[in-house]
Amino acid sequence: MNIAILTPQHFQTSQWSGGSTTQLYIFPANATYEERNFELRLSTAKVEAEESTFTSLPDIDRKLMILEGAITITHQDKYTKHLTPFQVDEFSGDWKTTAIGTCTDFNVMTKGKQQSDLYHIAMEAGSNYILKPKKKCKNLFLYATSSTIHLQLSDKKYILEKGNLMVIQDANGSSIAINSDKGFGVTVLEMY
Repeated sequence: MNIAILTPQHFQTSQWSGGSTTQLYIFPANATYEERNFELRLSTAKVEAEESTFTSLPDIDRKLMILEGAITITHQDKYTKHLTPFQVDEFSGDWKTTAIGTCTDFNVMTKGKQQSDLYHIAMEAGSNYILKPKKKCKNLFLYATSSTIHLQLSDKKYILEKGNLMVIQDANGSSIAINSDKGFGVTVLEMY
């Protein structure tokens, strides 16, 4: 098992037509979004324009979770869906996609039909939570959406600040104890 905590100094922010995007993680490490030669890319985006058009990304599968705000997302000739915090939409990157509304979102982009689960956990102050990823979970990502989170994994303790990303490679379904004095929110991505 390999564990890393990535902080804003590791992230890259750039502008897009509807606002800004911050790349949190890309695999392989030498891949770039511009060349579309990644297998996995995680990012957050601020959608600041009231109406936005998503970049066409053929051969890329997408999952989008709203962290703050709300949007109505429309996939031309497919469906329209209203998304509020922590709701997820899954779609193909080559669909013609537009959105109305402003938000901050969490994006997962994958190639090669990789399987994953994306969900959010929120707990009140003083709560303890045991995260039990599926046994087949190979890589696990935890993104702190609020507060400072204390984690314990394999007898080691970690601190995850708001806006930081914990990357656990070869997770093999290991349980993680999570707690926070102030309550917490964490977005979880399990990759299989």
